[in-house]
Amino acid sequence: MEQIAVLNETYVSILGVNGLFLIANFILLWMMFRGVTNANLHGANTFGKVLHSVISLCVVAFISGTFSNVASTLNNWALAVSESGEELTGGLQQFVDGMGATQYTTEGLLPGDPVSIVFVLAILVGLIGGMWMAPAPKD
Repeated sequence: MEQIAVLNETYVSILGVNGLFLIANFILLWMMFRGVTNANLHGANTFGKVLHSVISLCVVAFISGTFSNVASTLNNWALAVSESGEELTGGLQQFVDGMGATQYTTEGLLPGDPVSIVFVLAILVGLIGGMWMAPAPKD
């Protein structure tokens, strides 16, 4: 049981860091969508739209990478626990079976979950599309 305890401590701390990244992601998203709202209320010039689009791409890439990292961490945790050779409790065995991990994975820029991909693309369309639909600056 010693090996599983070490695995649990390691992966729980990694998931805690990923949770902090997700909180930062949502704060960044709020700021970016607030910029879209201000642009639509007060207008935006081309430079502001281009700058917002570049920053939006960076924020969405950060969010997408965080989702991918969380999925990879959960997959690798389940596989490491299943390979530990120790008897697993009922809930832990159900988690391992539910993950269905067959090999270790590395995180990438795109999450593996289709719902997360749709979510990230919707955010990207909302940020960039919303900014470019903003009117010209008001005098």
